[in-house]
Amino acid sequence: MITDYILVLEDNVLVAMEIEDELTERGFRVAVAVDIAEAEALVAQETPRAALLDLRLPDGHSAPLALHLIAQDCTVALISGADSGMIPASLAGVPRFPKPVGVWELADWATGVFDPQK
Repeated sequence: MITDYILVLEDNVLVAMEIEDELTERGFRVAVAVDIAEAEALVAQETPRAALLDLRLPDGHSAPLALHLIAQDCTVALISGADSGMIPASLAGVPRFPKPVGVWELADWATGVFDPQK
């Protein structure tokens, strides 16, 4: 079941906290994971409505998680410093925010997911 929260998967704790703070200030419920294993555990409990996923993490690549979430009707965006050649073709249509990205841009994206009229 999809629930109204945003999953943020980011291995840089300071960046993750900054994203979480901006989203929380805008009224979103946020769950933060610093690796794929932690993100998968959160998703196993409840599927988010939206997810901001760092592409490359210490414990692997988040592409399989992104595909899983998309199959569950979760809206996904990728945050990555990797060039576009690192993104699998199956995720070519997924929004991508190159690092560094302003947290307000991510929050604006989330606002559009939760309220498409804005």
